[in-house]
Formats: sequence, C-alpha cells, structure tokens
Amino acid sequence: MNINPSINHLLKFACPSIQYRIRKELFLHSTELPEMKALQNQISQDDAVKEVQSWQQPDGWLAWSFHGYKSMESGIRLLCEKGIESDNSVLSRALSALECAGDRLERGIGRVGKILDDLGFGGSETIRAYLFAHAGQEKIPEVQNQIIQALDVFNSIRALGSMEAIYEIYKDKAIFRPGVRWPSIYHLRLLAFTFSWRNPENQRLITDCIQHMLRLSPIPNIHVWYKSQLIAPASFCMDNFTPDIHSLTDSQWMQWFHRMELFGRLGLTDRISELNEQVQALDALMQPSQGLFIKKLFHPYFKKWGSYTGLMLEKDWRLPLRRINDLTFRSLLILSETHCSGDK
Repeated sequence: MNINPSINHLLKFACPSIQYRIRKELFLHSTELPEMKALQNQISQDDAVKEVQSWQQPDGWLAWSFHGYKSMESGIRLLCEKGIESDNSVLSRALSALECAGDRLERGIGRVGKILDDLGFGGSETIRAYLFAHAGQEKIPEVQNQIIQALDVFNSIRALGSMEAIYEIYKDKAIFRPGVRWPSIYHLRLLAFTFSWRNPENQRLITDCIQHMLRLSPIPNIHVWYKSQLIAPASFCMDNFTPDIHSLTDSQWMQWFHRMELFGRLGLTDRISELNEQVQALDALMQPSQGLFIKKLFHPYFKKWGSYTGLMLEKDWRLPLRRINDLTFRSLLILSETHCSGDK
C-alpha cells in the first residue's frame, strides 16, 4: 500500500502527538526543529499528559504504585506514547526516581515481581528496564543487564520442542514445568525498544524463537508454580501469534495492534512469512478506504492506559474521525515497519 495518503491525512487531521511521532519516527525529523518544538509544547498541554503530571510526587515518582493502572509504569508509558521527550521535566524526574526505586518496585505487584525475575519470566526489573528503554535510556546498566537476560530467556525456549515439554497440569491448571523459562510481553517490549543487541546472530535467535512460538500457537494460559503459589506471568498479547484478523474481537484487535507493532520494531514482519501475511491482510483491509482504518472498534483496552492496555492518543473517540486517526496511525506504524529492517 502507498502509505502517503494515510500520512497526509494524519498530518492534517490528527492530534499533536500523532503528528509529532510521524515526523519523528517516520520522517526522522530532528526534535530541535521549530515545528517539532511547537508540537511538543502542544503535547505538554494534553489533558492526559497533565493528568499524569498531577500524579507526580516531590521526589519525581508518579502516583503510588509501580505496576498497574495509575502507576509509575502506566504514567511513563503514556508520556512516551504521547511523544513526550525524556528531557521534559515530568518525565525526566520520573526516570530519575525510577533509578533509585528500591522497595517501591513491589508496589502494585508485590514480591511476585522479584520471583518472576528470578525464575526467568520477566518481573519488576524487566519492567523497569523496558520503561527506561521506551524513554530512550538504553545505555544504562539496568537496561543492558536485562537485555542479556531477555536474550537468554528467548534462547532457552528453542530446546522446548512441544507444549508437553513446557507445561503440565496440576489441579486443573496449566503450570510451567520446573526449570522452564518463558518470554513475557516485557521481554518483547524491551528488545523492541532497544538496538545495542542487534547483530545477525541475535536477530536470527529472535526470529527463530518467535517462529517457534508461532508454531506452538495458540498458547494456553500457563501459571508459574512457586512454593505452593500460582503466579500469573505477564502473558498479555503472547498467547496467539497466528490469528485470523477477520475474526478478531475488539479486545483482540487491541492486542493484535500492540503485538504487531512490537514485531515490526523488531524487523520480524519482513522475516517471518506468517506475520507478513497478517500485515498484508491489514493492507487489504485499508485499501478500499484510501488507506484509513475505518473498522468500528470500541473497547476499554484501547482507551484506558495501564501496564498493558491503552493505545488511544486522541483525547477521546466521541468523534469517529478521532478513532480513525488513532487506528490508522497504529496501522501505519505496522505497515511502515514492514519495509524496514528494524536495524536502527
């Protein structure tokens, strides 16, 4: 699909966040350009951005929780998605607070976060590293250490040839077998927003692992068994890599957009034919409407920003045009990344 009509529409009708991100991420415009600074000022006045700003504590921490809705995690994620740069005072202070978080990483997730980290399922430290990466802070040791661990977790699943090797049934629940580690959405996000690890060997590793998970799809809901406790890992969006997009529910569409954007950022939509087929199906869906995504999707997953949910950058979807702008932008990210290698 020729994406230029979609871009032209969004640059004319979309909110400042979408316009800013198109110029920055697709056109690679410098953030120092006057028009970019003007857009950044408009974004800082966005109601959702100002709401997050109101959460900020004197030491820079956002809200009280680390994980969940109205949390440090959801606040940083929203600011980054809106296009706020890391030198913005609100985001900068939040990132500084995140560096010395200490026991606050347990807020909203408890000791489960450390358990998931220790067992290789992506917990509090993986979440923290992803947040730094999303804000463009890739070089710090916390991120580099978690990148190494994420690659190791992905590498470990290549020896697991079947679902029988991955989990067993205990009291009607699927639980991971002892010693098994498994990638979470945070491992995927962390690698999607970082670049220092990208060399031919590591990229083959990730391609092979996603193809392996794709062959195993749909993946059931599997818990971690730890000291007589069932723990749910962060498996959001990680259950089915081969859906038929023509039969997705609205909530599944949100997860599809989220997952496919990450795959695009990793360069996988070009390398894996099954993913490329999904991108081509998206392309075909948008062609009759001149490159706009006009399917009427409505679900709280799109609108409510949390650790996992939230993709809406427009202020609301009361006007159909705003919904079209948001969903066209997400589609555009996926379509444009299909023609890039991800090697930035």
